[in-house]
Amino acid sequence: MVRRTKEEAEGTRQALLKAALAVFSHQGYAATRLEDIAAEAGVTRGAIYHHFGSKPELYTEMVVEYSKPLMQIVEDALAASGTTTEFLRRIFIDMCGAMEDDAELRAIQEISTTKTEMTPELAEGIYTKLNSIEQQVSSLTEGIAEAIAQGEFRAEHDPEDVARAYFSYLNGYMLLWLLDQSAFSIKARAPQMIDIFLRGLLP
Repeated sequence: MVRRTKEEAEGTRQALLKAALAVFSHQGYAATRLEDIAAEAGVTRGAIYHHFGSKPELYTEMVVEYSKPLMQIVEDALAASGTTTEFLRRIFIDMCGAMEDDAELRAIQEISTTKTEMTPELAEGIYTKLNSIEQQVSSLTEGIAEAIAQGEFRAEHDPEDVARAYFSYLNGYMLLWLLDQSAFSIKARAPQMIDIFLRGLLP
């Protein structure tokens, strides 16, 4: 009975996350009410408070949950052997492919970049995201510095500048596609796009 209760609770939690994805995607963050999400999930508003506590907490958990494919891509790239060039190329291509192939990942990126107003109630989540980005930049900077020291990349570049340029290039390319997905295939053009970037680094 206890096991069934835990399974049912997790089922409700997942249903709420899925409902939140659908409603936030359709209405945006500011216009969405907890009642809308509860109705979409077929539960009471109280279920949201039980599992998440508040609208900002539900939103943050939703972003984390549906962004997991991107984290997995990074983990897979880190686990694979190869040069820094191959690492950067693999992440860029795999993330762009996932964006086009995974509807839920695409939806969460649309919500977080174009359908969420920067409100005070989301400040904590935004701070956490910014801190995560800085950690990623710091980690990539170390890898870039090592690649420069080994002669893989040109020596005149500052490693931190390269790391920030990479994230800016990747995120900008994704945003450009999200704003007009009929303009081009982000997946098909990804190899050519990352090669343009890498040519500025290679000797």
